[in-house]
Amino acid sequence: MSEIHLPESISPLIGRLQLVELSWFGIPIQIPKFAVYAVIPNPVFDDIIVRKGRSIGLLKMGRYTVPVLDPFQGDVKKEPKFAVIVSLIRHEHFGLFAYPADCVKYDVDIPAKHSSVNSLVSDFL
Repeated sequence: MSEIHLPESISPLIGRLQLVELSWFGIPIQIPKFAVYAVIPNPVFDDIIVRKGRSIGLLKMGRYTVPVLDPFQGDVKKEPKFAVIVSLIRHEHFGLFAYPADCVKYDVDIPAKHSSVNSLVSDFL
């Protein structure tokens, strides 16, 4: 497995990877804290759309419309307790999406040299 290198400006500061752990239907999902844009308690959908046979809730936030996507490819038809908004940058393009959550933990971390760090951060770097 190839190694993920953090930018040189921050790598000396990092001894542990901070995570946000959300739970959806009792299944925990860990996201690097640097990729979490916001956590919205008691979100209210502005609309629900169907794409590729899946119901997706939409949150309108200023100039952004943020889709709330079930991480397990299911439907999101009603508001969850939390919406964990994740930011992505791909080829100089910025985007936001959210995962629904029943519970959110903010104080999870693992050593930066832990074997799972590569798989946890690879989608967000």
